[in-house]
Amino acid sequence: MDKAKKLRDLDFGKFAEDKAMEYYVSKGYAIRERNWRLRRIEIDIIAQMEDVIVFIEVKARSGRDTSALEAVTFDKIKRMARGADIYLKMQHADFEYRYDIVTLTGDFNKYELEVYEDAFISPLLR
Repeated sequence: MDKAKKLRDLDFGKFAEDKAMEYYVSKGYAIRERNWRLRRIEIDIIAQMEDVIVFIEVKARSGRDTSALEAVTFDKIKRMARGADIYLKMQHADFEYRYDIVTLTGDFNKYELEVYEDAFISPLLR
């Protein structure tokens, strides 16, 4: 992959995260974290409304040939669940929680944002 394409992809990913944050804020959520990291775990956005914390994975695709939703692998889900478990244990209160996936397809000028609330159950609970 050439350097220019990689930079465009990174910019488009940041753009997708910005749009996802705008969506959640418009619905009344407070953004607690963006790009929260711990070791090899990253959670794109952590939002909260009342006593519910939402762990959000954002996937962006500029082409229609690959599904942004399918890009969320089981490996990613497991890492996200481990991170959420650690994050929740660090809090000084009990919260309900869920995992959302946000996909953005298109380009900077014309795009479609889809939100999949409660997209999966933590594999740590199985």
